[in-house]
Amino acid sequence: MGKLESSAKDSPKVKDPDPDLGSSPPPEAQQVEALAADGLQDARPAQAPASAPIAEKTKPGVNTGHERAYEPAADATDLEFAGESYLSIKSLGLEGVLSPDSERSRSAEEYRMIKRPLLTRAFGHNAIGETHRNLIMVTSSVEGEGKTFSSLNLAISIAMEMDRTVLLVDADLAKPGLSRLLKINNLPGLTDRLIDDDLDLKDLLVKTDIPKFSVLPAGRRHRRSTELLASNTMRNLLDELALRYSDRVVLFDSPPLLATSEASVLAEQMGQICLVVESAVTPQFLVQDALARLSSVDNVSLILNKCKPDLFIGKYGYGYGYGYGYGYGYGYGNDER
Repeated sequence: MGKLESSAKDSPKVKDPDPDLGSSPPPEAQQVEALAADGLQDARPAQAPASAPIAEKTKPGVNTGHERAYEPAADATDLEFAGESYLSIKSLGLEGVLSPDSERSRSAEEYRMIKRPLLTRAFGHNAIGETHRNLIMVTSSVEGEGKTFSSLNLAISIAMEMDRTVLLVDADLAKPGLSRLLKINNLPGLTDRLIDDDLDLKDLLVKTDIPKFSVLPAGRRHRRSTELLASNTMRNLLDELALRYSDRVVLFDSPPLLATSEASVLAEQMGQICLVVESAVTPQFLVQDALARLSSVDNVSLILNKCKPDLFIGKYGYGYGYGYGYGYGYGYGNDER
């Protein structure tokens, strides 16, 4: 794993109005650097404030006791776009989320640099015999570092690949920021599938208006979410997600590592981990603590989020910050969805 170097510049932590999604930095700070575990990958995608897409059509789905804002896919190719859209990801483009229809942008280029080593590890020659390399968890040390927007933009970028499909899973069961962002937090999803394995996974996936890109919501809230993620049902589900389609990348927007036990349980079952670090804010000791909890995972990459463009001129590193205590995430997810 690449050595972390710190700069001398300190920057105080600014209170985040919505910690799940990450704060909205000034334009010059809306950058991201991707640091691979064995080196540094230069990339700086944009960070954006929270926004919500438009559910274009409302139809009933399977009878699971939840309202559904989409219709299940009619065929087995659950990640293929089948004409009518049910969730408009493209409407997020004006709020900083990548759009496949936009002109060539700096953010799009930077996410291309972030995704390339991930795809190489997932499908390259060295991945032969490794069954879960295409399962990628996106997490952070603490909340508010921008992991949800990073996972969403990364998923959209991967969907642009000619020969890949992508499924984005909201695995932050305590505080499902992704589901709230996309206005699908009232739909059945991951938790429901873990409680009732008779549910067809295909019927829980939300199709989007971006070809080859679907989302699995977090689903209902459950007081034993950690145990659900550690269950044999979850292991079997991950095997299904990893193996059902040979071209599929599955991204998991997970809880922060230092906030809940769920993230560590999930990390043990992943093929790759992306740790999002907020530049000049997250203290180095928190990053080191988070990395220590990933010591059993071979493929860990860092995404340095919201950094200034000139931070990496002549030196790689990140600044120290203030605002976090040793309490980490006590009470994480206690607020209502």
